[in-house]
Amino acid sequence: MAALRILARGNLAAIPEFPRPVQPLYRAATSRVAFPGPQIQQRWGSYKSSSKYTTPEDYTDYEITKDPTEWKYVERVLRYKIIPKPATGDIKFSSGYKPASALPTDYTYFVERTKNYMQPVYLTRSLRGAKKVTEITKIQGDIWALERDMKRFLEERMRKKVASQIHEFAGIIKFKGDCVSRVKEWMDMKGF
Repeated sequence: MAALRILARGNLAAIPEFPRPVQPLYRAATSRVAFPGPQIQQRWGSYKSSSKYTTPEDYTDYEITKDPTEWKYVERVLRYKIIPKPATGDIKFSSGYKPASALPTDYTYFVERTKNYMQPVYLTRSLRGAKKVTEITKIQGDIWALERDMKRFLEERMRKKVASQIHEFAGIIKFKGDCVSRVKEWMDMKGF
């Protein structure tokens, strides 16, 4: 009701006027009122109605160059065909990146890196961010032993029980809560 009072008191001149109907045309034989038919809308400009170019030279100016000094600026923008391998060994990077040092034969399980050489540990959120789940993928070998070792480490660090879920065929382990940094710390200690 308050909104109606405010609207009624407001400046009615600001409300745009709708077009009024044309004076009705009366038919001679009947008492019915006939309005003129809908007006056909006409588009005055569009891409399809514009004139078409016939030769490529009309579109833009370009020149073909074979100068390698100019081509180096183009190569900077292009994507790599092959992702370059990072340095190996005990190297400290300013970003905190640690290259993998473990071999698949070191343990009964192995966690493979992604194609960008990153650890496959992800945080997924659901229910508007209320439910957080840490997910580790690309697991090979004895997934049960990996879950047992990792769970023991997480419970010592977090000082509470941690719920986990194993998807053996997909090679995925999920932990309840946000423990991405702790999982990555454990993987760095093991060399994954």
